[in-house]
Amino acid sequence: MIVVIFTVVFWVFELGWLMYTYSVLADAVNEGVRYAIVHSGGDVAGTQAKVKAFAGTSLHDVSAITPSVTFPDGNSAPPNRVRVTVTYTYIPYLPKFITAPTM
Repeated sequence: MIVVIFTVVFWVFELGWLMYTYSVLADAVNEGVRYAIVHSGGDVAGTQAKVKAFAGTSLHDVSAITPSVTFPDGNSAPPNRVRVTVTYTYIPYLPKFITAPTM
């Protein structure tokens, strides 16, 4: 019975951490879009750095974040649109606590 309780507690913790990570990445993308709008002219490197810097204030490992900045209308001059996306591989914490012995 205690194993089931601990498993549920760990998975609740894991789900909470997953949602927190998603929220931080969504906010980082929003910050990148704001930066790209204010600093129009196609500063892709600056926008990517802003996304990583914003995510770095809340996440421990930003090396796995890959921001992408594209301009769907073809160029970065106003009033054209900008699209900022982030690719991030989430690694669960639970498997780090459960290690199987080697045979």
